[in-house]
Amino acid sequence: MISQNQTLSFRVSSGLKNIIGRDLINDKFIAIFELVKNSYDANANKVNITFEINEHENNKIIIEDDGYGMTYDDIVNKWLFVAYSEKKALNKNIDYHDGLKRTLAGAKGVGRFSCDRLGEKLTLVTKSELDKKWHKITIDWNTFERNETEEFVNIPVQYTSLDTLPDNKQSGTILIIEQLREEWNRESLLKLKRSLMKLVSPDAYNEYSPFIIEMLVPSEMDNDNNAVTQKNYNEKRDTVNGIIYNDIFERLDIKTTSIDITIQEGGQIIRSVLNDRGDDIFTVEEKNRDYIGLYNISIKVFYLNQSAKNNFTRQMGVEPKNYGSIFIYKNGFRINPYGESGQDFFGIDQRKAQGYNRYLGTREIMGRIVIKGDNDKFIETSSRDHGFVETKEVKLLSTFFVEKVLKILEKYVVSIIEWSKIQPEKVSFEDVSRFVSNNYSKDIINIEYNEIALKKLEESEKKDGIEHSIKSLLNVAEETENSEIYELTKNIKDKTEKIINQQKQLEQENADKEKELEKAKKESQSREKQIFFLKGATKQDTTNLINGFHSIYTLTDATKGNIEFLHTILSNVDFDQKPRVLSLIDQIHQANNKAHKISDLAIHGNQKLKQKGVNNIYDFIIQYIDAEMTDSTLKYEVTLNATDSLCKFDVSSMAIIIDNIVSNSIKAGATRLLITIYDEPQYICVDFIDNGIGFDPNMDVNMLFEWGFSSNKMKKGYGIGLNHVKQLITEMKGQVEIDKGYNNGFKLVVKLRK
Repeated sequence: MISQNQTLSFRVSSGLKNIIGRDLINDKFIAIFELVKNSYDANANKVNITFEINEHENNKIIIEDDGYGMTYDDIVNKWLFVAYSEKKALNKNIDYHDGLKRTLAGAKGVGRFSCDRLGEKLTLVTKSELDKKWHKITIDWNTFERNETEEFVNIPVQYTSLDTLPDNKQSGTILIIEQLREEWNRESLLKLKRSLMKLVSPDAYNEYSPFIIEMLVPSEMDNDNNAVTQKNYNEKRDTVNGIIYNDIFERLDIKTTSIDITIQEGGQIIRSVLNDRGDDIFTVEEKNRDYIGLYNISIKVFYLNQSAKNNFTRQMGVEPKNYGSIFIYKNGFRINPYGESGQDFFGIDQRKAQGYNRYLGTREIMGRIVIKGDNDKFIETSSRDHGFVETKEVKLLSTFFVEKVLKILEKYVVSIIEWSKIQPEKVSFEDVSRFVSNNYSKDIINIEYNEIALKKLEESEKKDGIEHSIKSLLNVAEETENSEIYELTKNIKDKTEKIINQQKQLEQENADKEKELEKAKKESQSREKQIFFLKGATKQDTTNLINGFHSIYTLTDATKGNIEFLHTILSNVDFDQKPRVLSLIDQIHQANNKAHKISDLAIHGNQKLKQKGVNNIYDFIIQYIDAEMTDSTLKYEVTLNATDSLCKFDVSSMAIIIDNIVSNSIKAGATRLLITIYDEPQYICVDFIDNGIGFDPNMDVNMLFEWGFSSNKMKKGYGIGLNHVKQLITEMKGQVEIDKGYNNGFKLVVKLRK
């Protein structure tokens, strides 16, 4: 008989094991990360990750650390206590925290079930310094799956004790995982190593006790040795075995611009330091008025100029865009998936698409956000690969990053505010406070700036950019004593300066309007009429900006013709320093061409397309032809022979490529251009076929990609355009080739990565 009033309790099925094990942690790399974090939390100085892989399939993963280890009581009352996390309590225990000198990384109590994700059987061997014997437990995870009506607590776990271990360790934990659920080949092992390089924050090496991760894979030693003998050997990229470090910019010693922001432990003060190639430009301390709730957080972001990108790729064996952008760490360990290529938590690329060359994108910055201490509003999701649970503080961090980190770095490197033009001896408190803070200067507590560094910056800025290239070209033109060349060069110089000055003026005006609008937004509700007025002013300013781009478009188009005419003259003249002159013309031509296309896209661009990333190439070509090629003498036919045409390309670069191909076809006397799109395993291919004069079958067609080369049959075309086409496609990691066997005109094959 059922009593009307009684107490009931939950029963737990053995199927819970899958819910908090394989179903929750569904990535084998994340499973390894969780076990490494457990070693870190045990105060280990070192953890070894060993893969015993052989042809007999008796494969094992062994994770061994020299941490505190566990007593018998720890095993029974903590490790085998499902979802219990001692770390939550220990993080708040000051005495224990002081002893560890680390804030613990884990807090869910489910990381131990990562072992189930990796293999069917687990042997755990552990010992604390207080124990005389080692403790060993053995778990067969399959026993939890045989009958889900079985109670979780009734599944047996075997325990034995050991007197000693072969290496006479005093304490630590060893996890031996067998009957692996997935194959670990060399490719996946290299991927694991690269992922582990990003797992531990670089700050952890400085602030906490040492923590070393080493991968040991005996079966890959021969392959590693072979990699060492290769000409392009790179230890970080090519070898599986070895100690793993987070080799971010500080360790690579790449000199570039960086910004370092700290919200102090109490949360009241924000400290900003801007550094340029090793010199601190300024340091500012201000009150934290707008970001209450954020504390004990430090952010460091590097600007990736072309030199920094090249150095990073050379040393790391991977391009920055494929390595990642802004990583987030909490208490020394990375929070996935922030920073991964394609992840844009802060909306950086979307913002850049709206601002063109005024804003920075994920491909132009790299860095980290480090969250320290308790900070219990930043809670990692249980699945471990979906970042933080969305809280008010998480959203506030995103706003803080854009306003206080990204925008300040942009002001410096993009020159919306021409910092380098401020004379060092005239720098004022107001100059720096306006540059760094969106608040009133009364919130600024302290400012320091480096006059010597500013002077160095002013001098170095004069050596960079298109202005310097044109000035160098003008000097060389004077040396040739050829009046015709000198006049053409001076004409280019005058028009380029006009373009640059006009663009700077437009950007400065737009930036000023944005500041006014931002200030108005922070006023009280009683100022709504003023906000409305300023919004209207901003809209009017947008109209002015578009009109300005029309002028830039026209001027750059005229300059392009002058550059090509200058090249034609110089190609037929022998004089001193001719290679240097042609090289400078190349730089000016490319800079002018890009300015021309950016202004074109600013006027006519499709806002639905991403500026960079994965787009539909078929849709882009159709839309671009409809918008830009209406007055062309060519007839176009675009054919899609693929189920989809999604691929990776830069919108402005692809527009320049199409322009050059169309221009060359027209110069070759073509009346028809057939564009065919089809797919290959790794590429979306685009064939451009015209019915023009084609090229001499006896010539080396690869020479057509050389700058300034044209065949005798086509003196008016295929000189500069194809060289630029190849450069842009190479930058997008694509391929381009000329079909040598096509005899009815000209056929160019472009391959873009999926």
